[in-house]
Order: sequence, then C-alpha cells, then structure tokens
Amino acid sequence: MAEQRHSEERRQFRVYEIFVQKDHGSPHVWVGSVDAGSPEDALVLARESFLRRDPAVSLWAVEQGAIHRTDYADRDFFAQETDKRYRTLAGYSKANAERWRRYKRALLDLEQDFVRD
Repeated sequence: MAEQRHSEERRQFRVYEIFVQKDHGSPHVWVGSVDAGSPEDALVLARESFLRRDPAVSLWAVEQGAIHRTDYADRDFFAQETDKRYRTLAGYSKANAERWRRYKRALLDLEQDFVRD
C-alpha cells in the first residue's frame, strides 16, 4: 500500500525547464531542468540548484509539456520562400565583385576629373 502511494506521488512530479535572468535588460537564459511536484517547488529547487553562486533578478520555471517546438525532421518549416542569397557573402559572385571594382574605379576617375577642374 505504501509502495503504491509512493508510486502515485512520483507520477505527479513533472519536468520543469529553468530560465534565469542575470540582470535587468538581459534575456532569460535556459540553465537546466528540475523534477518538481508544482511550479512553486520547481522555483525553489531551481534557486537551490542554479543560483548558489551567481546572482539573478528573475527565475522562470516552465513545465516541459507546455513548450511547443518544431520537429528536427520538418525541414519544410525552415525552408525560405524566396532566394535571399544576396543577403550573404555567398550571394556575391566574382562577376559582381569585378563590377564593383569597375564602379569604384569610375568614381575615382570622376572625382579626379572634378578636382582638376
């Protein structure tokens, strides 16, 4: 009987993800997980586990089951709708680099002509 009650109590424990904010204006950062029977207990356990040495101004305990996440296999979710290579260095070809060099040379030539006049 006592064993059954202990097993029921153990099932009520949930995993809480813990986030700490070190100072005002900084983001909350995930620091780990705790098993607790309630959100209040999770905060106490988190304080004892993660804030022994470091100061903080805020602590979040989020039940792991309440976190919605993407699936690693769902590549379509992260697919970009349009080609945005122009935003990265890889989007610039050698031809574009050469055009840019010619443009800068032409500007220098115009500038020198302007200074001569």
